[in-house]
Amino acid sequence: MKRVVVSALLATCLAQAATQAAAQTVSNQCFAIGDIAGQVASWRTHKKTKAQALDQAAKYYRDDADRQTFAAIIEKIYAPNAPRMTPDQASMAFTSDCVKARTQQTSAR
Repeated sequence: MKRVVVSALLATCLAQAATQAAAQTVSNQCFAIGDIAGQVASWRTHKKTKAQALDQAAKYYRDDADRQTFAAIIEKIYAPNAPRMTPDQASMAFTSDCVKARTQQTSAR
């Protein structure tokens, strides 16, 4: 019985997340930016080149704002003077930077 309830709950959560993801872009969600940064840091750790990362982004992200966001993250993580970060470090750093920027934008209004 527990498995059925857990499976149904998980399916409901995934369906809601998919619906929300279709309605919004990545570029305006700090948690999504953090997740992408973690993924890009993982690619760098696993020796993917910057060009491979950009190709991967182009393949999966069709929205122009999302592509620009992804490209900016790739540029920062693959920059020659960028510190090497674990995926968790990158996720936390980019999420934190995004939240700070959003807070400053809101305060300026």
